[in-house]
Amino acid sequence: MAEHAQHAEGHKATAQRWDALVVGGGIAGLTAAWDLVRAGLRPLLIEARGYTGGLVAAGPIAGVRMDLGAEGFVVRGQAATSMLAELGLRTAAPHGRPRLFLPPLAPGDGKEPSGWALHRFPDDAYLGIPADPLASDVVAIIGEAAARRATQDADLPGTVGTGPEDPADLASFVSARMGTGVLDRLVRPIVAGIHSADPANLAADVVVPGLRRATAELGSLSAAVAAVLERRRARRDGAGGRSVDAAVEGGLFRLADALREAIEAGGGSVRTRTGAQWLRPAGGEDSEGGYRSAWWVGIAPTRRGPTPSDEPVPDGAEEVVDTDRVILACSARAALRLLRGVPGLPASATDLTVPVGAPIARFTLVARAPGLGGEPVGSGLLVAPAEQAASHEVSCPARAKALSHLSAKWPWVGEELRALHGPDVHALRLSYGRPGRPRPEVDLSVALADVAALTGVRIEPEAVIDHMLVRWDGTLPPVTPAYRKRTTRLEELLAPVAGVEVTGAWVAGTGIAAVVGHARAAAGRLVGSPDE
Repeated sequence: MAEHAQHAEGHKATAQRWDALVVGGGIAGLTAAWDLVRAGLRPLLIEARGYTGGLVAAGPIAGVRMDLGAEGFVVRGQAATSMLAELGLRTAAPHGRPRLFLPPLAPGDGKEPSGWALHRFPDDAYLGIPADPLASDVVAIIGEAAARRATQDADLPGTVGTGPEDPADLASFVSARMGTGVLDRLVRPIVAGIHSADPANLAADVVVPGLRRATAELGSLSAAVAAVLERRRARRDGAGGRSVDAAVEGGLFRLADALREAIEAGGGSVRTRTGAQWLRPAGGEDSEGGYRSAWWVGIAPTRRGPTPSDEPVPDGAEEVVDTDRVILACSARAALRLLRGVPGLPASATDLTVPVGAPIARFTLVARAPGLGGEPVGSGLLVAPAEQAASHEVSCPARAKALSHLSAKWPWVGEELRALHGPDVHALRLSYGRPGRPRPEVDLSVALADVAALTGVRIEPEAVIDHMLVRWDGTLPPVTPAYRKRTTRLEELLAPVAGVEVTGAWVAGTGIAAVVGHARAAAGRLVGSPDE
């Protein structure tokens, strides 16, 4: 720390003066910098990697630019949708209905095929939690006995599963109210597919904010879900109806592009391959004897770390940024390192062990496949974890945990592919990697075998026009109840520190809507406006 202080003093005369510094160029950092520009400030945004957008990334496959990471978001509140509208971007609901690929029910639980089978998502459910457990599409998935158990939710006191002494994870909450049938055959595969984590390892108030409170107030979980669905149907944001998902028309990557363009057009600056090395309070007066800045931040060029998943490392001459406002929107490891330079912040506050996310691999392929014209799996499907099979003799026939029929789910993808390659060309994306499992090894042969098992359509290798494997190892750490308590405490301890905010998925929770809302609130506090 003393070395950094001396270094800062040596660069004081040449320090770059900015209205604000945003560290991290993912969606959280881009959002925060955009809101600072809207408030009339001139921010500098630095990103240690070579691109902005974080998990919202794109790449060309078969000549069409497609989302390689996140492709949509769960609609929650107005922070994300209002931002999209202001940026001139249109939201779109996915085309088609998704499916679940599930093992057979236990004997006697219902009329079920003997092997793994496809089921449509229930019409009236939120992340798999049904508003009516006795609805025919719910009973077809969980069985009659589990459906009857789930109806007991309506007779339980609203306090069951919602009290401060109750377990705070989503799995415990759902099973306490509706039983393990709803949890295992609906909530677990859906939540695992969206958050890459088991609901037992996720804080309910992060994944479904407000649902426990609504359950206590309305008296049942089914009533709380019905209220959520009613609010969604009343919305006019392009993702109405029963869908809880939305995307940006043309691809979610357009959001990252638009944010960066708006930041630079508004007088801000974006620099990639540049990372923050240290943070400390600035001291003394300026050359006129009247101005005292709040913070100095050492920044330096960076290069890639040993692996793509590692943090980039410094690689060049250090500079000093002089600013009144700092938003740390970078990874947990980098943010905690920088926060150790904040006086008065207890060492215990930054002594956090961040949960490790699942090793994720996504394999996208474009192929000529007339058999996919009928959209046999709708917009796509989620595969239940293999250990959920009621009979261990019935193994899952696929390694993938999810499959998206991209050219059906997002019509613009199909239109662009057909314009370039003619009819009967489809894009599929298969996702691999579950918590606690080894890093998945995937190639074209594995992907094509899974396509055949999950869709019933066999694609020969020579029919494949292009394919790409992208890995996102450890990028979605599960927000456990204990971890959530620690990050909340960190934010409380940081609140009295003027001019420093922290944001990003590791404190906000996963999901575009959660991250955007948190980042906008952080920027709002720095410019003195109410939380978004």
